[in-house]
Amino acid sequence: VFCFGRVDEEYDKELEHCIHPIGMLRGVVRGVRDYGNRMGIPTVTGGLHFDYGYLYNPIVFCGTAGVIKRDEIDKEIKAGMNIYGVGGRTGRDGLHGATFSSAALTTESQVEDQQAVQIGNPIEEKKACDFVLRARDEGLIEFITDCGAGGWSSAAGEMISEVGGVIDLDKVPLKQPNMRSWEIFLSESQERMVFAAYPDKEERLQELAKIYQTECTCIGNADGSERLKVLHHGEVVCDLDAEFLHEAPVKQLKSQWLQENAEPAASHEPENGDYSAHLKKLLGDINNCSREPIIREYDHEVQGNTILKPLAGPGGDCPQDGSVIKINDSDKYMSMCVAMSPQYGKTDPYKMGVSTVDECVRQLVVTGAHPDKLAILDNYCMGNPNDEVELGRLVENIKGICEAAQVYNAPYVSGKDSFYNYFETEDGPVSIPLTILVSGMGVIDDKRHIVRSSLRQPGHAIAVMGKTHSENIPGLDAERALAHYRKYHAAVQNGWIHAAHDCSDGGLAMALAEFAFSGKAGLDIDLDAVPAADDASVADKLFAESNGRFVIEVKPEHEEALTAHFADCDFAIIGRSTDTHRSLKIGEILNEEIEPLKQLWKNGLTPYY
Repeated sequence: VFCFGRVDEEYDKELEHCIHPIGMLRGVVRGVRDYGNRMGIPTVTGGLHFDYGYLYNPIVFCGTAGVIKRDEIDKEIKAGMNIYGVGGRTGRDGLHGATFSSAALTTESQVEDQQAVQIGNPIEEKKACDFVLRARDEGLIEFITDCGAGGWSSAAGEMISEVGGVIDLDKVPLKQPNMRSWEIFLSESQERMVFAAYPDKEERLQELAKIYQTECTCIGNADGSERLKVLHHGEVVCDLDAEFLHEAPVKQLKSQWLQENAEPAASHEPENGDYSAHLKKLLGDINNCSREPIIREYDHEVQGNTILKPLAGPGGDCPQDGSVIKINDSDKYMSMCVAMSPQYGKTDPYKMGVSTVDECVRQLVVTGAHPDKLAILDNYCMGNPNDEVELGRLVENIKGICEAAQVYNAPYVSGKDSFYNYFETEDGPVSIPLTILVSGMGVIDDKRHIVRSSLRQPGHAIAVMGKTHSENIPGLDAERALAHYRKYHAAVQNGWIHAAHDCSDGGLAMALAEFAFSGKAGLDIDLDAVPAADDASVADKLFAESNGRFVIEVKPEHEEALTAHFADCDFAIIGRSTDTHRSLKIGEILNEEIEPLKQLWKNGLTPYY
């Protein structure tokens, strides 16, 4: 998931201190492509958001899911074990990378902080990965951790935090000679893993390292001293109490947020009441249009387990709400989805929190995932936490994601944060919008439960589940939404859902257009039938981004059963798919051919990538 400055705007003096967003976009996309795909990892989902606030501080989120057997989860390190490093060598690249990622940027950063950027080598990573998996299968590894932020100091330090031990920097393989002690210990060079093993496994470990053409080096041992000792050139260069390192004091910060002082959001009412023009504007907007040019850069089918791809439909170019992956050695499938709405946080960070969680959860549910078998991750990026209002946004947002996730019983299984994402200009600091990416994983019990997000046939009923409200920033009745999601999943299990599409950015009108991009049929829609609050206007019904809503395609033979099934829900049949035309017709207020709408959406990004 990538965030950049808007590529469709002109810049003047800003570009004296940063790369143009188009160049940044192209470089980041290709960098992610060249690393993940070379390792044989499918890139199955993602997102893109443009905002001026990201001009100086672009954000790149990368997440990965893997499969592990239950009996291989527990890890424990004991005194007497050796500590090993495997993979790439340690160099001066990546020095202070963690601190750089959480520090304000200035006009000198591009030159002064060059060494903070790690130099990646996906081939080395692949070799180290294969070594680790083979050593794991042979029962050679007792404890393992990634060597990331903070380098050896963090990875080895955390590994021996309970038992203590010795790290000998003279044994660490180096990229350059004459590196200083702190450089070796803190370097964040890529492709390195740290693990613990018993000394009698040394010979076999070296045999595997030779097979997989990677370096495996014993760099120390756990000794039971409860102290971290670091040696270099035969001298002790660090000797610290492990408890002191890992029981640090808590930093206290102040925050404030007054919601009534927040800037109001724009109305859904289009200029001159031209709903067709407004829909076209939304479809072609750089933040809503197709990501196909970028998606095509990636291999989302390597390994052969990707069942539902990021683009589908007859032409393989229709948007899907999530991707579905077959799990090796299992009859289960996994849905993967992402959600991010930084524009909401400018007005109401609490509602941004609940909305982001709900969007991720409902996308998982739409694809067929069981609503009671979900897990989510939170990834935060924000500006200066020492600014009380900026920190107030974060606090409000956390309240939102916490409350929504608790109602949905969705555990946070991982997360990450990055602060101080702002740039000091002559006119003052430019901060990124408060940004939270919520990623989700859901279990699909049966291949027959996988639901596509494109209209499939003419002659079917089109329904909406969920209520439309008159609101600029959507709120959430999470308990009612969860009840709907469970009802929906039961309908999926009964085989009553032919296709379904999440309703989010751009509201119902945009969801219907995207649904119909398959070209299989036109749509005749009665807007008066849409479940909506009494004060919802025509514009609200078309464009409001109220949470908890799906567009559903239903076969005629299931229509009666489905309507009865959703009798106590916000549910209604709002129209039909038809083969008499290929247009999106919404009463007397909107009548547009689907193919020209699709071209607006499909080509919105192509001038820039």
